[in-house]
Amino acid sequence: MRADQRPDVDTAVETDVPGRATRPSLGGSWVNEDELRKAHDSVNYLLEQLPPEATVGVVTPFAPQAEALRRRLRPYDEERLRIGTVHTFQGGERDVMVFTLVAGDGMHPGAVEWVGGQLNLWNVAVTRARSHLMVVGDKERWRKRGGVGAALLEIAERDGVPPRDSSEDALLKRLYQLLSREGATVTLDETVHGHPADALVRGVGDTAPRAVLLDRGVAEDADAARHLRLMLHRRNLLGGGDGEAEAARWPAWRLYETDEHRG
Repeated sequence: MRADQRPDVDTAVETDVPGRATRPSLGGSWVNEDELRKAHDSVNYLLEQLPPEATVGVVTPFAPQAEALRRRLRPYDEERLRIGTVHTFQGGERDVMVFTLVAGDGMHPGAVEWVGGQLNLWNVAVTRARSHLMVVGDKERWRKRGGVGAALLEIAERDGVPPRDSSEDALLKRLYQLLSREGATVTLDETVHGHPADALVRGVGDTAPRAVLLDRGVAEDADAARHLRLMLHRRNLLGGGDGEAEAARWPAWRLYETDEHRG
């Protein structure tokens, strides 16, 4: 693949693909060939550009879409790349999550309605993606339809971060509020092993303190892959050694998850 063909990667990326959905010849649920091609190119780029320890997940509402992408990407390291429906990602996080929403011209209205009501898709987006979120779908269709697809595309369209008038002090305040839940003691702007941490969380009892690094997203015109490599390196410097709690990286857009979407 030439460099000028590679898709952009960002903290959150909306990729508009007004494709057509079809059923497999032997029956079953839906596949969107246009989204498959875009997801395939995007995943290849991510695996090439991100550090070896970075993990990627691809999630879709329909099993045939997942299986078609698995076939195109074989052979691949199943520890580094996971592809499936929502149930595949129960309890597991990925550094990057790629969503392919499938709905397009030719899909039965009832199937589009079903995808639009899958609130668990939203939960996977905001709780399984550690840093980057890429959403592949028909932007105009979902904007008119609403539902989960529209919500995912909206958060990606605004680069995955809170509105521009949110100051960094507001972000730290929000981080403090969220980390302070359930009785934890939180201090901001700490230094751990000689390196700056946005917060240090001390639990109750003998629980080891945990450093937290706030990822405010990629600066305009910056190299997103390099940004992620640096964030992973900074996280590793802050903890995870013998007897230490592993440091956490918290993307800024996750500060604005609602309680409804946490469930």
